[in-house]
Amino acid sequence: MRLYLVRHGKAEFGPEDADRRLSSRGRADVEALAKHLRAQEISVARMIHSTLSRARETAEILAAEIAPGAKLEELEGIEPWGNVKAFGKLVDGWKHDAMVCGHEPFMGEAASYLMTGDPHANLVEVKTGTVMQFARNPYGGGWQLRWMLKPRLVRGPKVGED
Repeated sequence: MRLYLVRHGKAEFGPEDADRRLSSRGRADVEALAKHLRAQEISVARMIHSTLSRARETAEILAAEIAPGAKLEELEGIEPWGNVKAFGKLVDGWKHDAMVCGHEPFMGEAASYLMTGDPHANLVEVKTGTVMQFARNPYGGGWQLRWMLKPRLVRGPKVGED
């Protein structure tokens, strides 16, 4: 079973955090990532997102390319303030490849927790639009980070966009 953790694409600025949508740059970054992942023959059975708009939009874009026909699932508790330990217990029971679209600091803390059992180990910095692939550790408990991909590696540097 592979687990993909994704931080939503760059969002618009706004006063109401829950309603902030992807910016044009964020949408373009996620679209480029989605096409790249499909070209690498990556697919998932489950596409999960937080309760916030920008994570749902990110999941919709990714699902169109790598999870066609999968029903998007909203999951409370993976917002920036989410419970990382509860999430870790939840994913331990999953049997099918899944992609989870959420936020910082949750995604960085979840990555650290999955690998070490310590959500505050600060092992990775998760920029907007970043995708991380994890697999269960074949040599014992926990998870291994297999790879991490940032939009800039796929799309190139920013050029006159928000």
